[in-house]
Amino acid sequence: MRRSGLRRSTLPAVGMVLVALAVAGGLLGYQVTRPLPVPSLAAAWLTSASQPGGTGFTWPTARESAVAVSGVNGMWASAGQHAVPIASVTKIMTAYVVLHDHPLAGSDDGPSITVTSADVSEWEADVAAGDSNAKVAAGEVISERQALEALLLPSADNIAMLLARWDAGSISAFVTKMRAQAKSLGMTGTTYTDPSGLAASTVSTARDQLILVRKAMAIPAFAGIVAMPSAQIPVAGTVANFNHRVGTDGIVGVKTGSDTAAQGCWAFAIQRVVAGKQRVIYGVVLGVAASFAELIPHAVVAAVALADSVPSVVRPLTVLPAGTVVGHIKVPWSEGLVPVVTARALSGLAVAGTRVTVSTSMKAPASAFAAGQQVGSISAGGITGTSSTALVTGGGSGSPTLAWRLTRLLLVGREQLGQVGAGGLREVL
Repeated sequence: MRRSGLRRSTLPAVGMVLVALAVAGGLLGYQVTRPLPVPSLAAAWLTSASQPGGTGFTWPTARESAVAVSGVNGMWASAGQHAVPIASVTKIMTAYVVLHDHPLAGSDDGPSITVTSADVSEWEADVAAGDSNAKVAAGEVISERQALEALLLPSADNIAMLLARWDAGSISAFVTKMRAQAKSLGMTGTTYTDPSGLAASTVSTARDQLILVRKAMAIPAFAGIVAMPSAQIPVAGTVANFNHRVGTDGIVGVKTGSDTAAQGCWAFAIQRVVAGKQRVIYGVVLGVAASFAELIPHAVVAAVALADSVPSVVRPLTVLPAGTVVGHIKVPWSEGLVPVVTARALSGLAVAGTRVTVSTSMKAPASAFAAGQQVGSISAGGITGTSSTALVTGGGSGSPTLAWRLTRLLLVGREQLGQVGAGGLREVL
């Protein structure tokens, strides 16, 4: 009887031991398999190369101006961009629409165009009014390329009308195409009402026309024509470029314009050395005041001065080199910090005197991570070029050891470390 009583008294103790072992085993299993805590991220204050000094562009005495550099995104423009008459600068869009509808490959002359009696009447009216023109004769056959040469070099208003009717069937239909192209290019301050620019109601901004200039100059046929000092047209004979300086002093285009409403205008392309490289400076100057005979010469002088100023005003600037540490990630199972670095250099061209601002967006990885994992991005305002780049981890988090998993704190709340924002990344002076 005593032996059986002893067995009954030990059963609860054995059960408690088994339960305790089961609980301990469960806790150990939980510690090993429970989700890892989120790493925390902290921003670092940035330092960078000094912003180049200076006062920026000295814009020409004109209604408005804009300038850009080949190979560099973005542009710079004078303050107060408003829609103003642009005179024969309008013909850039006329040529752009024609070449869009009837591309010229290589040295091809393109389709033939037969001059009509209506075209002759247009020419006679321009002669009587003293407007720019190129002589035509009924039945004359000219190629598309020759028509574009007459349009862009002596700025023939009658050829603008001839091309418009040939391309679209009517002037109004062609103007509709001009407006559609302007809209597609983002020229929000532009309204075209005629193909020649004779109408003062055809208005635009220097910024808008610069958008168009860069697009048009990317077409080899257009760029080749506007770089010509002169051309030979069947009836008109030799026609000269209104800008007599084309082909000299690095000038490779683009289009002049002048009348009493628009005053002197020039959309230009001039080669200069900028930031150590031979580049094309594109620009537009609208509304240079002068006597009527001096409108174009004064516009050309103003534009060349603007282009000449670009090499000293626009300079290379590296805001942050590649691999710059802009933050750190604290990994709960590691004693060290993993740096957050720039994937590429944040660099480009900046106008002297411009204040460069830096902004970031960062988010810590949800768990373990490898080296090179993107955790955000950084961008700089005030420069053109590589103005944004990814932020990546400069190392990996590694994997937590079994010992760390077994000894980690049980209080989950202590492991919710949170993420620190990038409020320190504000300005590069």
